[in-house]
Amino acid sequence: MGEEEPLISHGEHLQIDKSSTRSCDNSASSTTQPLSPQSASDAVENEAISNGHDDNHKRPGGGATVFQTSINMGKMCMGTGTLALPFAAEKGGLLFNAIGLFLIGLWNYYSANCLLRCLEYLPHIDTVVDRSSHNNLDQMEQQQSEYGTSESNGTKSKISAMPPPPEGTTTYGAVAWYASGPKGLLALELLMLMLFFGLLIAYEVAMMSFIADTPFTTGSRKIDLLIPSTLIALLSCVKDIGFLSKFSGMGLFAVMLSFVVISWQGYQENGFSGYSNAFELNQWPESLSAASSWFGVVVFGYGVVPFVFNFRDSMAVPDQVTQALQIGLFLVYVGYVVISNGVAVLFSPSHIFEGDVLQAMPNTWISLMVRLLMTFVVAVTAPLLVVPFGELVEGKLGIDSTQPSSAHMRIVVRVTFIAVCTVFSEFLGSGFVHVVSFIGCFCVAMTGFVLPPLFCIQLSNQRRSARKDGPGIDSVLICDIGVLVLGITATVISSTLTFRELIMLTELK
Repeated sequence: MGEEEPLISHGEHLQIDKSSTRSCDNSASSTTQPLSPQSASDAVENEAISNGHDDNHKRPGGGATVFQTSINMGKMCMGTGTLALPFAAEKGGLLFNAIGLFLIGLWNYYSANCLLRCLEYLPHIDTVVDRSSHNNLDQMEQQQSEYGTSESNGTKSKISAMPPPPEGTTTYGAVAWYASGPKGLLALELLMLMLFFGLLIAYEVAMMSFIADTPFTTGSRKIDLLIPSTLIALLSCVKDIGFLSKFSGMGLFAVMLSFVVISWQGYQENGFSGYSNAFELNQWPESLSAASSWFGVVVFGYGVVPFVFNFRDSMAVPDQVTQALQIGLFLVYVGYVVISNGVAVLFSPSHIFEGDVLQAMPNTWISLMVRLLMTFVVAVTAPLLVVPFGELVEGKLGIDSTQPSSAHMRIVVRVTFIAVCTVFSEFLGSGFVHVVSFIGCFCVAMTGFVLPPLFCIQLSNQRRSARKDGPGIDSVLICDIGVLVLGITATVISSTLTFRELIMLTELK
């Protein structure tokens, strides 16, 4: 990102099927935009990178260096999700948080590499995701035929017998298609729909929390949400939302300004006394439920795995994406430790974070401006989340986006989506950090920690089954199975506990 035009994030846009290609036309260039600075999973709000893969030629717009790509990853993770990091430090404990942040970053790196290894088992990816011409279809069939023949014994693989994925399917979608068939792609699409749904709810809950601490609150959560939700609905129905990408940089500025103001407030209240007593604070989570809350927030923040193909496509040398991952994830780790532990310790003598970090802000005009700025940024970037959700649903309903006569149906789909999310947001109250935690535990963990090793295992087994003299279980496969089991276990336990806590919170309100 740097000086580049940003793509959008919170907690990677990931394009799932033909909706993604239409989104690129509506909101940004399909090949030149890098990922934007909303939040780790907010990258889901970005939908502007093409998914063509050509390792032998430099693609138009794919000229990012390793350093630029790593900075883009860091920016993607520095969004609204960072507002919940001090809460995560409180729940996890300082030492556990510092160690856990490193391990979650390492987990993201391994899972991202699982997806990258999947490319070795797929037909030539250029024609998998771009089937715009008859020549491409013929070329793909030829490549699939060549790919499906084992060099050792000429045995056909299962992949070669599969039809190509639906038009507009992204690289991640193509991996799901060839690994698990239509059901795999459908599962990935449903998870992304749930992620869109959860993110918009989190955004609206956040706006409700921001407004509640300003003089502009009406005292009613329903009315407080009415104006920003109406603005989101209006912006989501315009023909071209590309202009909204200009506001994405404001999100990073607003978050940075928030932490500057909060850190100053903490210093004014306590000086550095919190650091002198840091070892007396909680170093480990007090319960499995607290550890689950920590896990959800951190996973929500990192969440780069579903977007590794987007980063790869933006690079001049795609094979260097692993280097960019190493640097980018390390930068995120350092930033997250400073933000989470640093702010938590600074406020430890006077404040315990049970919500987002803005709750610790003083009632000054600067704080008021920060809250209003955050509300505005969330309201104008939320349509970048609504539009791809709407287009994905519209594609499944057979609504043709190119036909003017279907415009009213598109409006109905998007407004209904916003209305449903608004109702849920009002029901959840101001539990922003708890919503973020559950989304991280379930949606982000599933797409980032469960599906990548699962698809990699399936594709590698299909390749082995096509070779009678092929190798059996090796160390890489054992590691993949271990990561898969760990991902499933962590997702099930943490999702259950955070969902239970979220329900308990709503019952108390």
